[in-house]
Amino acid sequence: MSSSDSFSNEDPVETEQQRRLDLYGFADLTYTKLLIPESNPWNRIYFPSNSFAVGNFNLYLSANLGDNWRALGEVRFMYLPNGATTTDTATGQVTRTDTTVLDYAGFEQPIHWGSIRIERIWVEHEFSTLFKLQVGAFLTPYGIWNVDHGSPAIVGIRAPLAVVSELFPAHQTGLQLYGNAFFDPIEVGYHVTLSNGRGPVEYEDFDEDKAIGGRLYVKTDSVGSLTLGTSAYRGGYYDRSAKYVVTNSGSVDQEYATISKYQEFSFGTDLKWQWKRWLVQGEYIMNSAAFEKDGRPRVDALKPPQGFQPDYRRWGAYGLVGYRTHFLQTMPYAVVQYVYAPNDPVVPPVLGGQVGLNVRPTPAVVLKLELSLTHFNGPGSTGLGNHPLRFLATQVAWAF
Repeated sequence: MSSSDSFSNEDPVETEQQRRLDLYGFADLTYTKLLIPESNPWNRIYFPSNSFAVGNFNLYLSANLGDNWRALGEVRFMYLPNGATTTDTATGQVTRTDTTVLDYAGFEQPIHWGSIRIERIWVEHEFSTLFKLQVGAFLTPYGIWNVDHGSPAIVGIRAPLAVVSELFPAHQTGLQLYGNAFFDPIEVGYHVTLSNGRGPVEYEDFDEDKAIGGRLYVKTDSVGSLTLGTSAYRGGYYDRSAKYVVTNSGSVDQEYATISKYQEFSFGTDLKWQWKRWLVQGEYIMNSAAFEKDGRPRVDALKPPQGFQPDYRRWGAYGLVGYRTHFLQTMPYAVVQYVYAPNDPVVPPVLGGQVGLNVRPTPAVVLKLELSLTHFNGPGSTGLGNHPLRFLATQVAWAF
């Protein structure tokens, strides 16, 4: 027996299980075909159009740390920023980012470098089923789509507009307390969050104004599987610029200028009902923002009027209905969605719909076919708003 063994009471098998790192993830390949006339301006700006694209390559890293401790990380590998475009609002000039470098490991052939996005990274301790404390970066616990975002798990190819518009912040960094209790046949669960809130960077809170949020849900299996939830979030946003200045005393100091500063409130409700082979789900999400006196950013639009961003209230909703058949576990589905942002100088109200097929030949592989129709309406429907966007997309998504 070694000296290290003589001072250890740990079970070697248990220690090995605690230190094991599990790796798993998901990926997808999507082909998008625009179904609009060549004169439609969406042909020139919608990306990726008429192209194959690997949209997600996400890797999970999880570990059981022992004594009711566990950890999880999720990263997404991307081709970005290569190919990303920016538009100069003054001139309309579009610039494409080029990350071409020479590969020193070969014959200095040109290659493009990409990036890694940290989706979440946290450690958690379970005091009981009613109290679990999570610290780190986590996905905001609201609705249905945001947390369960893996492309093999979701029904459609793209998330609804109300979700991708981030009426709630998609990610937060801070603390999350959650748990659940059972009152047969009902399960009641909750989430409470304290975080930096929404901001220009993920790792710093410029004004130390912490955001609070939460979610409450009720689930029952007495009528199929029915979940009803409601979520809320309140926090501040602050962005600033900085420069070094020389004070009257001759010392060097930093001087800050506010770029944007506001308080926001988000509220959402959601429903998910699985009965036999039917699936019905939907979400309503609202977000409002009140800017401080000197915190209104200037609105840069391609066409007038231009000015300062007013206070706003945005909301969006979607509903999805699907039926899972026995044939290759095929689910025909339909989605209707609407987003209304009355003070958005660029995007008018958006009404969209999708119909598609979700096929599961194996539990780990999903094939999707989706026809999407999007129409813009309302007083802001100028320019691109006069042109409906229609496209057909297919996707292969797999878990590993």
